[in-house]
Amino acid sequence: MDRIRLTRRILLLTLHVLLGILLTPLILVRRPGGGLQTNPRVTSWWHNRAADILGLGITVSGPKPHAPSLLVSNHVSWLDITVLGGLTNTAFLSKHEIRRWPVIGWLAAMSGTLFIRRGDGQAGAISDQIGRRLRQQGLLTLFPEGTTSDGQDVRPFFSRLFAAAIDTGTDVVPVALRYHIDGTHDPVAPYIDNQPITHNLLGLIRRERTAVHVVFGEAIRHAGHSRKQMAELSRAAIVEALRGPDQIPLAQRVAAPQRAMQAAP
Repeated sequence: MDRIRLTRRILLLTLHVLLGILLTPLILVRRPGGGLQTNPRVTSWWHNRAADILGLGITVSGPKPHAPSLLVSNHVSWLDITVLGGLTNTAFLSKHEIRRWPVIGWLAAMSGTLFIRRGDGQAGAISDQIGRRLRQQGLLTLFPEGTTSDGQDVRPFFSRLFAAAIDTGTDVVPVALRYHIDGTHDPVAPYIDNQPITHNLLGLIRRERTAVHVVFGEAIRHAGHSRKQMAELSRAAIVEALRGPDQIPLAQRVAAPQRAMQAAP
């Protein structure tokens, strides 16, 4: 049964990526202020379909973020982008290394992802790009830890990434991601320790389900806060969501066939 699931998912995921390559040139829209990117609604659909193929069970609690907002999240896995990209029409800030990934890097760039080189003295330029995107698009997600963790703790946040929120007068929404197995820590989902992505992917698609709970926190107002304070407040909200009592899911995204049945008269 595991072999059948593995073969089926690899085939479906390959076809889905190929579909993304073929669709991308056909669904480009112009962002306010110039530049082309894929239609955010189609991009969100693509992420949701990828989540269905991979067997992600996603539960959500907290208020859905509204534009304009800067979403800041703890970072556990490459799946974080699929999860949040399916739940919101957001663009992302990502490490420049992702841009060099075959196919996926190109798809990410075409969906509006901003890429940052660490230690390149780009802080000012990146802040300007984030600010411009917030003014134009409304929703942008970044991972202020700067790298992934095993999901059991939250690393310190790089406060310089919050400068654009203050400069543009944009509120910050903390987002907590918790991958779990019946409420306990999931050791397979985290993408850490220089693990080859193929090894991580195989671990995920071999099993029946991968569960993740997403907590959207209350917006943190920019007024009167320094970027360091914004970073500390955001991290504290995420830590509280991860360590506090189990959240009661307010919504659950079901698999595609079930959604179709629910929509039927």
